[in-house]
Amino acid sequence: MRTKYTKVKKMWADMGYQGRNLKNHIKEEYDIDIEIVKRPPCRFWVHKDTPPELLPTREQGFKVQPRRWVVERTFAWVNRNRRLSKEYDLLTTSTENFIYLAMSRVMLKREYA
Repeated sequence: MRTKYTKVKKMWADMGYQGRNLKNHIKEEYDIDIEIVKRPPCRFWVHKDTPPELLPTREQGFKVQPRRWVVERTFAWVNRNRRLSKEYDLLTTSTENFIYLAMSRVMLKREYA
């Protein structure tokens, strides 16, 4: 994939991939920057004696997050495969390989459709 898609410079990932080791490895090995797309906070812990003017504000209602749809769309593509829709496998390597297969299928369908 790296030889064919040489112009890839940025990836968007879910909050589950926010470890520093992964980000550094991808940057050093492939020269690709990973941006973690975070959800807006929905709950806050505050002390009971906090005055109301110091409470954090929260926007009400639905708000589209930038690039969040890209991550969610990719999860939808992966979950179309029955084997990946639930956690059937005991080994994470099996699940990882099936994710590679699922995304290869998506890319091949896009290339030859």
